[in-house]
Amino acid sequence: MNIGIIHGFVGGGGGTEETLNAILDTLEKTDHSVTLYTFSKPKIKSKKIRIKTILPITIPFFGLYQRVMESKLIAKAKNEDILIQASGGLCIPVNPNQKIIVYCHSDFSNDLENKSTKYKGIWSLYYKPYHNMMKKFVDNLSSSKIFLISNSEFIHNSLKSKYNKNSKIIYPPVNLNEFNSQNKKNQIVSIGRFSKEKNLEFGINVVSQLNSLYYIIGNTKTKSNILYCEKLETQIKKLNLESKIKLLKNINRSDLVNYLNNSKIYFHCSNETFGISVVESIAAGCIPIVPDTSAHKETVQFAELRYKENDENDAKNKIKSALNGEFDHILKPLDNSIKKFSKEKFQQFFLQLIEEFD
Repeated sequence: MNIGIIHGFVGGGGGTEETLNAILDTLEKTDHSVTLYTFSKPKIKSKKIRIKTILPITIPFFGLYQRVMESKLIAKAKNEDILIQASGGLCIPVNPNQKIIVYCHSDFSNDLENKSTKYKGIWSLYYKPYHNMMKKFVDNLSSSKIFLISNSEFIHNSLKSKYNKNSKIIYPPVNLNEFNSQNKKNQIVSIGRFSKEKNLEFGINVVSQLNSLYYIIGNTKTKSNILYCEKLETQIKKLNLESKIKLLKNINRSDLVNYLNNSKIYFHCSNETFGISVVESIAAGCIPIVPDTSAHKETVQFAELRYKENDENDAKNKIKSALNGEFDHILKPLDNSIKKFSKEKFQQFFLQLIEEFD
């Protein structure tokens, strides 16, 4: 079977790319003919998977434009038996007989919001084509040729509510075997790209009231990431917290794993449609303190570890309790609860799905 994979930009990191890599790794071990379609040349080497791009070089910026260009990638892949939209973005059918699988990392709400009041002048021209294409995409969701995978029950329920479209839940892949609990220190860590929606100002405000080291680890792959990181640095300096709160940018994977292995608390500040870093922190023996919202109720099943959204006092008190050892008895049940999020489970369920189309 000929399988095409659509992923507009490869190289940004994060959960979508972890999912892409797991899909590629799964399909590489099959007899299917697999082609990855992406906007610019990715740093991926594979003897079996072909790569087709629109540009012969890597362009790390203009992420929204690259997502618009996913429509071109779908046209380029129109003769594949199956298309897998791995980035969870645009997927407007070109070939009416082609089966399309969309891995949904969201319910598309943010993409469909009218941004006319936010984007002015030239930026409105930049955004408008994407907004229009997203509307066309969701109008096609009723097609029997489009199959949806949800990355959580939270997204499954939202898609069903908004579009009356069922989806299959396959949790994102997490390498649970990568971590081990070392000498835990009374330090706190947060992980996520430096981006406004990650709500990291909230984390700084909460930890400013505690007497613990706090490491915020994230990527600055785009100009907006860099500007947001600079804003956080300004906030930290204004509060005179340079000795207590550290921003760690673009660190290598082994260092990130070490920070998780050595930290007592993992603190998450934003809503998530899944949250791979939350599950990774549990695998590393951290106590996760997360908002009582979104898919956090699936990844952190113990209510006493979830705080009221944007409630600094509640978050602070839960972190203090965790630092004092009041939640240590939950560590073993927590570890048992994340087995279903393993990379091996993801690959098993994903391969079963593909075999249903063969």
